[in-house]
Amino acid sequence: MSVFRDLRKYNGLLALVFFLTLGNTFGELFLPRLLALIVDNGIAVEDVQYVLKIGGIMLVVTLFTIVVRGSASYYSAKAALAYSRDLRKRIFNKVNHMTFDETEAFGISSLITRTTNDVGHIEQFVLLMMRPLLRAPLQFIGGLIMAYLTHPRLTGIVLISMPIIFVLIYFVIRVVIPYFPILQKALDRVNLLLRQRLTGLKVIRAFSRDKQEEASFEEANDEYYQLSMKINNTMSTVQPLLTFVVGVTTVIAVYFGAQFIIDGSMNIGELLAFIQYTAQVMTGLVMLSRMLTIIPRTSTSIARVQEVIEYPSRKVGGSARLTGSTHSIEAKDLTFYYPGANLPALEKINFSLKTGEVLGIIGGTGSGKSTFLKLLMQFYDPTEGELLINGQQINQLHTEDVRRRMSYVPQQNFFFSESVRGNMQYSNPDISDEQILNDLTVAKAREFLPEEDTLGTKVVRGGANFSGGQRQRLAITRALARDANVYIFDDSFSALDYRTDYEIRQALEDRLKGAMTIIVAQRVATIRHADKILVLEDGKVQGYGSHDELLADHPVYREIAVSQGEAEVSR
Repeated sequence: MSVFRDLRKYNGLLALVFFLTLGNTFGELFLPRLLALIVDNGIAVEDVQYVLKIGGIMLVVTLFTIVVRGSASYYSAKAALAYSRDLRKRIFNKVNHMTFDETEAFGISSLITRTTNDVGHIEQFVLLMMRPLLRAPLQFIGGLIMAYLTHPRLTGIVLISMPIIFVLIYFVIRVVIPYFPILQKALDRVNLLLRQRLTGLKVIRAFSRDKQEEASFEEANDEYYQLSMKINNTMSTVQPLLTFVVGVTTVIAVYFGAQFIIDGSMNIGELLAFIQYTAQVMTGLVMLSRMLTIIPRTSTSIARVQEVIEYPSRKVGGSARLTGSTHSIEAKDLTFYYPGANLPALEKINFSLKTGEVLGIIGGTGSGKSTFLKLLMQFYDPTEGELLINGQQINQLHTEDVRRRMSYVPQQNFFFSESVRGNMQYSNPDISDEQILNDLTVAKAREFLPEEDTLGTKVVRGGANFSGGQRQRLAITRALARDANVYIFDDSFSALDYRTDYEIRQALEDRLKGAMTIIVAQRVATIRHADKILVLEDGKVQGYGSHDELLADHPVYREIAVSQGEAEVSR
């Protein structure tokens, strides 16, 4: 099973734990026999030397069992924790390379639950498998053998009670198993609602939906509680019954043992040893029953984790290496369908871009602007046609080669809970403070940051402590921090006033000379100075040319320009 593949790396530790657990079990099985010898051959005949001798051996065996038990506990925990660490890493790496629609297919909250909660269940199972699950059958079988060797006739009483215990264990497994998949889905929903509450806080409060959200969470939380209680109630009912059976078996064994002592077929020491062996047999069975109730829950977690690990993710890009700098981008009848879609998001797109040129892309919502950038950034592969970089098809190029030559300002800006310096270094770890300050100046971002500690200013997760326009300027700064061949701005000026928009674009003209620039915008003013402008509507090209050419020949662009008061503005 692929989930346990990483466990093979710790075969040495597993073997060590096995032998330590074996030693611990043998030591515990040997102790009652020594006690019987002390009672029957030492205390009964008042042989102090014999008592001290066997007592010394008992002390050594006890110390041995303590050492091997502690060692087994240490090494089993070390192996289980290391394995769960590796498993979480595998899941993260798998998710990290999934496409956006693949992560949405699982659900973000579900992926988080699988990486934390489900891996935790598997970790506990591995820990139990190495010691209690191994120890329980050893203790059961060993105790049964030693009890038989101590008194064969009395052992029959123990064997009679076993079917009752097996029936109880079977009952638990049959009742509990169906609940675990439902329980995990209920937990996924709790996490989903909590995540939505935290990330959508502004929208929820803006529409006064606090009570409705609380009611939804209470419903999901109560469903998880009720399912957990059903499982717990079943377990709570069975465990006392098992304990009762063990107790009754012990009492009956003592009763018949006393009869055997009276008729001289059994010694007191042998009865004491037999009672301890009976306790070990029953303890092994009870322990095994508890383990068997954990297995169904673990199997659900294993299936959920394995579903992620073995998910057939689509590989984006290829293995061809891109040498030198990126100096040309060209689209030839570029067409793209989102997975499962019937209509294309982009259809037969054609354009070309060379070093030093600026390409503007404009169009309404859903026209395919951001979709094109996702293809260029290799978030998806083209469905039909060609998207060429330096004359090579992008789906044949290695993603690392393509992306490290580009710098991207996304439409939805995201920042980490770091300082301004830390967020800027995310795109270029080697950038100096002086370069960051220069880029902040270009993006007009220094004016809203404190002078005394500009780069040390804390950025709250997502940039929530800055306005929309300020976040856009910080995102532009982060893009400038990388020395790239292609700079991509996805509607990155929409939250800026016209004056700031103009001043930043003027500064960028000097800063980005010698690079290719792609600007997606809603405003004509933002792209009117581009060398070429691509006008998109419903995923199709409605116009391609300079601002003046489009004004003269393409009614869609002219309509947009007129509506924004740009048609009559001189260059």
